[in-house]
Amino acid sequence: MPRWILNLLFFVPFVVSLRAQGGLLGELEKAEAQLRPEKEKVYETFFGTRLINGHSVETPVSRSLQFIIAHRFGRVNSGFFQFFGLDQASVRFGLEYGILDRLCVGFGRSTFRGTWDGFLKGRILEQQKGRGAIPLSLTFLAGVAMDGRRRLYTDGRQEVFSDRMSYYYQALVARKFGKVFSLQLMPALVHQNLVKTTKDPNLLFVMGGGTRIRITPSFAILAEYYYRVGDNPSAPWRNPVALGVDINTGGHVFQIHLTNAQAMFETGFLRMTTGDILRGDVHLGFNITRSFGFPPKKRESKRKL
Repeated sequence: MPRWILNLLFFVPFVVSLRAQGGLLGELEKAEAQLRPEKEKVYETFFGTRLINGHSVETPVSRSLQFIIAHRFGRVNSGFFQFFGLDQASVRFGLEYGILDRLCVGFGRSTFRGTWDGFLKGRILEQQKGRGAIPLSLTFLAGVAMDGRRRLYTDGRQEVFSDRMSYYYQALVARKFGKVFSLQLMPALVHQNLVKTTKDPNLLFVMGGGTRIRITPSFAILAEYYYRVGDNPSAPWRNPVALGVDINTGGHVFQIHLTNAQAMFETGFLRMTTGDILRGDVHLGFNITRSFGFPPKKRESKRKL
């Protein structure tokens, strides 16, 4: 028998076997794909848009408005005659509006130096679960603040409007681990046009970190810390730190906390915190967030005659 016939008789069963194996592997891949969990968004990395002093990765949903009242009493170690800080107060009223589900704008007014502040916040990535899902959430934040005092200088020097301005740019990177633990990193660049001395840098890098431990579906423990990198070591400024609890009641998010920062806007607490934790320079404070929804109006369909 010719050799080419023998080769053909050997090759044909080999090809048939490969096709059978390929069909079997294809069926197995289809079955595995059906069992594979689909990508699903992870919700409530944090209860609200604020961690404690700073922002969280959360943004208001589209066409919703959030009204935030932030309050800081005086220092607890101020003594009985100031009722342990309760006789003093610093307040910020803020509004945050969801332009889109992942984009919002906010404004605020603080009694701390009469400051007006505004920001734009956009969520770039949303954490998912499932095979091939996005493992974390990423939000970018940019804001500006204006010192609203009548006079910045007490020695009669000439003032220009730019002396009142400060700016910040921040990235918020967070991940929710299961149902209990959430972690967030918060690197920021803060620029202050008018600094106290020539040794103080105008542009400062700050590295922040925060966490949430969920105790019940509506109650959690919060912590937050920021480290100023390359700041003037002889300046009176301190690294902001805060510890508190988070209570979610549905339409409200209520936070109670202790912090060494009195300012409640980024360029304030990141650069102008003077409280020394080791000396008991702690402020009792709270944040109250109330959400309002504005659903789109339904258009009446026109009847065809």
